[in-house]
Amino acid sequence: MLRDSSQRLAEPDGNAARRRLALLLRSAIGRGDYPRNRLPREWELMESSGETRAVVRDALGELAAAGVVTREQGLGTRTGVLPSIFGLREFHGVDGVPEQSTYPTVTDRSIIPTPPVVAARLPGCGDEVLRVEYIAVALDFPGAVSTNYFTLPACAALAEADFGHNIYAFLANGGITLSASEFLIGAAEADPYTAARLKAEPGTALLTLEQIMYGADGAPICFSTVAQRGDRVRFFARTGPAAPPVAEPADRPSIPA
Repeated sequence: MLRDSSQRLAEPDGNAARRRLALLLRSAIGRGDYPRNRLPREWELMESSGETRAVVRDALGELAAAGVVTREQGLGTRTGVLPSIFGLREFHGVDGVPEQSTYPTVTDRSIIPTPPVVAARLPGCGDEVLRVEYIAVALDFPGAVSTNYFTLPACAALAEADFGHNIYAFLANGGITLSASEFLIGAAEADPYTAARLKAEPGTALLTLEQIMYGADGAPICFSTVAQRGDRVRFFARTGPAAPPVAEPADRPSIPA
């Protein structure tokens, strides 16, 4: 079997095993593979992975340091807060209102002068926009802060509409349907202000999302910026025929079809 012989890319002995095991465990945890959120014991992980006790302990230690699991003497290793899983197609909101809740708490709803960046994203939006900001808070853990700029008068009904269980329910409550939606997804370190809002440490890696939504007539009606804790969400996408149904544990996070 061919191996990369580049010394520049070489890893210290054991690092690759620790890295790969930690990533596999992250995957299993994120998909809810472990009943009652309890991981196998160390010797079981050693047996199933073929790795040494040192590798298993180091991988679990890294996951504990990242808050993915908790380890207590006599109680074993348990998962932390499981991330929400969103289907990328449903996440666009063009097929109707997704059932999944983002547990929004609205913190701002104001009519403001249109910021230049917003005007560039929403051509012809006018001198004022409706700004609506909310925090996604599941199980008392803030996962994201989303700031949305809506065009006026097209979205004037949103000034009084009930928000509902997600942003698309909010639009529906204001009588607004979407014809298209686009996302730009990246990553950035949390500045002190965003970190405080999300109860994270400054410098924490966050997902950054920008979204432009288009109304039924094809005109852009909303520009959104989102700072999302990466440990609170996962995105799912599939192409091709639908996967056959699989029996899954009742406490597994929902993965869209």
